[in-house]
Amino acid sequence: MDLTNNPNEIFILIGFAYFIAGIVKGIIGIGLPTTAITIMTFFISPLVALGLNLIPMTVSNIWQFSRADNPKKVMQNYKYFAFFLVFFILITSFFANVIGDNIVRLIFSFAVIMFVIINFFGFNLKMNAKHDKFWQSGLGTLGGLIGGVASIWAVPVTIYLLMKNVKPKQFVDVSGFLIMIGCIPVSIGYIATGVFQPSMFVFGALGSVAAILGFQLGAKLRDKIDPKTFKNLLLLFFSIAAFKMVIQSLLELNIF
Repeated sequence: MDLTNNPNEIFILIGFAYFIAGIVKGIIGIGLPTTAITIMTFFISPLVALGLNLIPMTVSNIWQFSRADNPKKVMQNYKYFAFFLVFFILITSFFANVIGDNIVRLIFSFAVIMFVIINFFGFNLKMNAKHDKFWQSGLGTLGGLIGGVASIWAVPVTIYLLMKNVKPKQFVDVSGFLIMIGCIPVSIGYIATGVFQPSMFVFGALGSVAAILGFQLGAKLRDKIDPKTFKNLLLLFFSIAAFKMVIQSLLELNIF
């Protein structure tokens, strides 16, 4: 689907994808870029989806972090994770356009599968507080390595926060900060390499509005829907979509 030849279809796709993604984030607190990109890659190329995702991801996480209880304390406590995340995203974001759609799709799909496994089966590894700097540095590096080429550094963030066993509100505040801060280097790389193009701005603005509206609706539905059942259905959808992307990429790479 071409952005210039099919603007109406793209508007509908973006509005739908980010409204649903916002609802997901509002109900379970995570999953906005994962949901939106997964939906979009059924209709458009992964690289175009990454470009279209840039503005909604940035705006929604600025909006989320602006509601943190103590933003300054969050930035101070998680500065090592943020540093390594930003450093490596700044490097890897310049390679998304080089490695092409199929490799981006594979990296994204494997990250989604990891996301599903962590959330479905649980994650019981606990962190010793004395090793916090080590885990921040290591998982921040991992987030940067996969984040620049697939825009999904939320997976290592989720692993880290589950290991740290933070409270739900702190999870929302910290994940909002770390995803928001990663948007700075990924924007530099995507703009420099043409993954994000000026023509995507209006679509991204629409996606931002749709995401925030969806988030507000999801937050209201949070107490009316069983979060566990909703989350399991969502993980099932992610699993099907991820395996579909893996098979598609392997076929196009002539591996089968």
